[in-house]
Amino acid sequence: MMPLVRTKLQPPEARPSLLARPRLYERLRHALHSRVVLITAPAGYGKTSLLTVWIGESGKEWSQIAWLTLDAADNDPRRLFAYLLEALPHLPPMRRAQLQALLETEAGLDAEQWCAELLNDLAEIGDATIIVFDDYHTITDNQIHHAIAFLVEHLPPRCRLIIATRSDPPLPLARWRARGQLAELRSFDLAFTPEEAAAFLLEEMELPLEREQIVALLESTEGWPAGLHLAALALRHHPHQDKLVNAIISGNRYVVDYLIEDVFNQQPFHIQQFLLQTSILDRLCGPLCDAVIGINERGSNEQSHSSYSQLILAELERNNLFLFPLDTERNWYRYHHLFADVLRERLETGSSPDHIALLHRRAGAWFAAHGMLPLAINHALRAQAFDDVVAMIEPIGLAVVSQVGEATLRRWLPQIPDTAFEQHPRLALLRAWLATTDYQMEDAAYWIAVAERALAGVASGTATSFGPIANLRGELSAVRVRLAVLRGDNDQVLQEGQQALAWLQTDNQALRMRVAKDLGYAYFAQGDLVRAEQAFSEAIVNGFNVGLPYISAMATSDDAYTKALRGSIGTAIQTCRETINHMLRRNSDRASPGIGLPFLTLADLHGLRYEFAGALPALAEAESSIKPGNTTSYLCLLIVTARINRARGDVAGALRVVRQARFLARQRKIDWVLAVLNGFEAQLALEQGDLVTAEHLLATQLHPPVEFRMMPIAAFYAREHITRAQYEWRLARARAAGDSAELHALAAALAAPTQGETWQMLAPLDATLLRVLALLAAGEDVTDLILAAVDLATVERIVTPFVQAGEPLRIVLNQLSARQRLPAYGEYLLSLVENDEPLPVSMPPVTSAPPTLPEPLSQREIEVLRLMAEGRSNHEIAASLVIAVSTVKSHINNIFNKLGVASRTQAVARGRRLGLIP
Repeated sequence: MMPLVRTKLQPPEARPSLLARPRLYERLRHALHSRVVLITAPAGYGKTSLLTVWIGESGKEWSQIAWLTLDAADNDPRRLFAYLLEALPHLPPMRRAQLQALLETEAGLDAEQWCAELLNDLAEIGDATIIVFDDYHTITDNQIHHAIAFLVEHLPPRCRLIIATRSDPPLPLARWRARGQLAELRSFDLAFTPEEAAAFLLEEMELPLEREQIVALLESTEGWPAGLHLAALALRHHPHQDKLVNAIISGNRYVVDYLIEDVFNQQPFHIQQFLLQTSILDRLCGPLCDAVIGINERGSNEQSHSSYSQLILAELERNNLFLFPLDTERNWYRYHHLFADVLRERLETGSSPDHIALLHRRAGAWFAAHGMLPLAINHALRAQAFDDVVAMIEPIGLAVVSQVGEATLRRWLPQIPDTAFEQHPRLALLRAWLATTDYQMEDAAYWIAVAERALAGVASGTATSFGPIANLRGELSAVRVRLAVLRGDNDQVLQEGQQALAWLQTDNQALRMRVAKDLGYAYFAQGDLVRAEQAFSEAIVNGFNVGLPYISAMATSDDAYTKALRGSIGTAIQTCRETINHMLRRNSDRASPGIGLPFLTLADLHGLRYEFAGALPALAEAESSIKPGNTTSYLCLLIVTARINRARGDVAGALRVVRQARFLARQRKIDWVLAVLNGFEAQLALEQGDLVTAEHLLATQLHPPVEFRMMPIAAFYAREHITRAQYEWRLARARAAGDSAELHALAAALAAPTQGETWQMLAPLDATLLRVLALLAAGEDVTDLILAAVDLATVERIVTPFVQAGEPLRIVLNQLSARQRLPAYGEYLLSLVENDEPLPVSMPPVTSAPPTLPEPLSQREIEVLRLMAEGRSNHEIAASLVIAVSTVKSHINNIFNKLGVASRTQAVARGRRLGLIP
């Protein structure tokens, strides 16, 4: 037998600069409660370093630690057992001699018998012992695997085995896992956290990096320690670190050399070819990879676990070859981003453009056949297979907007040659539709004209298209309706809308409902809010009925703001909640298309009530769903954010968001948003006493945009921030000048019935409050008027206008309270004006209709609320109801959300007003 290499029997020396990772040391300490610990991850994840440092710092708890670094030469049971015996010096000399004799016998070695003798010796000694096998992936001998499995199955109580490996060993891991005998640390456990990455780069490597640069490096490497280390080495010696950070990873020769030499070059040729050809994919499954590399699936559309590529993927995962599963069934995978980048670069340098294009076309065809349109078109575009792209989009037509989103289409369509639009009317109509969503009316008209020419070609037989020509004419009319809405041409909306519904086939439900919703805008422009509301409500229901929740979401926003303009805030909130609940029941991960719109509207309406416990979570949900690519929705998100910031007293935050929105609105030339933002900023200036700036901002709006007439959300914002701002400016100017006559004239104007468009008519509560402030400044008694305002606010629980009215209103509310003239809701308003925290007041019953909850409390939640009202703590409630404290906390969170409150005091007060508790 060859002599033993002593250095294999001790851990490598830890580098002095090695980053301390206490969270992993603690994980390892807990893991050793199990019989065997498996540490498996690709190269460079710090498996050996972790064990080396842990043994040095924490291994004192174990009296004996036997370390063995394995290599390919150890695929001989005699040799491996000889090393293992040498690593256990605490065995009694006589027993060591007997074990050594078994290894040296000329007869065949009985590995199981040898392990049994070793186990008996370890059990007899009784010392706390850990056996560490490092680099176990180098072991391929089945006899050794069986022996190690036997060893694990019969380990004495105070013995543990740690296996560090790049790939899962062929051991009965599933059985050990089920028995609770196996603890595991994998690549996602070993990856650097943001805190560890920052400590490593800033402290250990002493790199002067900004937080954003650290985050970029961490995301690029996905926390791979070796990748971060190699990137840091490149940065340390580079004179322009700030310029290099963004490009350091994929192009870094250290990283590339490491992945090529230590990973890629170690694979057999067929695996190398598989890796290169499938590197074009962002996600992989067996049948997809079969298609890409050219293996015939024999017509099967099912994902087969026995396909060639599925077997390769399983092997790559077992070998930890920078491949990560995306689902528990192990159907879908992805490569580590760095590994994929290196593979793609190698593919591009070693293959012809035609071959790479062929791979993309194969991928696109597979995705198209399996209904994954965005992925299919992305690959077709990369292959510049424009005929494939047209063939995928044209059968869907305008319905593709709701399937993939406007931002995706804006990225796709400009890549298609202009000649395709002249030949395919549906493509031209898509360009026209996108132009209308960007308020680019000239561009929309241009593409409508292109579509008309292409449609004429279809009619004459000189061009081809998909589907009946009547349907194409209906789609053309539908786009004309969109353009007419933007132009404010109400007659054309009605005419083209009816024409579109006559032409469009009944199976084109998405477009038919969009047209019906646009007709609702026409009714809105006529001032017929009831009929408009009816049209929007029907669109909500029909959208869900035909499986198009995106339409329902848009119609919900229109319907809710129409209701709000009519003064029905509670009903509007209920509409939003019903739509959200319906969408979440269909898609519980909150990824349902368009769900951000009802969340955004809900946040805005809760803000009117000063219910930030309801507004802020809804706003957060909207922020996660609405992206900048959907321009109008994103601008509305910014407006609502600014409104809520203002309501919470964050004037600087509101102003910052307003200016962000103004920059985007100017870029996209969306005039109605610019007008609203000017009015909003004017109101902020008035709150700061800056009348000159307010006057300038209000004077910039000369011609009201057509959206104020036709779009409920635009009309709502215009009324709140333009019409109201103009009255507020008049009030501020007259009050500053002490002009009693102007103050009385303003009060008289506010008392008179308002004429004009919907957006020009103040809400009754706003008009009454402004009258209060005008007459108060003129020295008049406003007792009856302010009590009338409180009555108006009580029905819909409006708060924000009172808070924003400022000090004059606070003084008069205080006076009425002192004289005991203020009703219960008035006391509630006063508590908010003074303290930003409502007092526990008893709310009076509402004469018109009792307030209702959009989502009622469960019986258990009512019981919890009752105990809260008694002053019980969470632990006392848990004991009383015989439930866990964590369950109590969950119930309280639900109560807060359903009641739209932020504290126990608010919840109890609201519950009493609703009659839920005495």
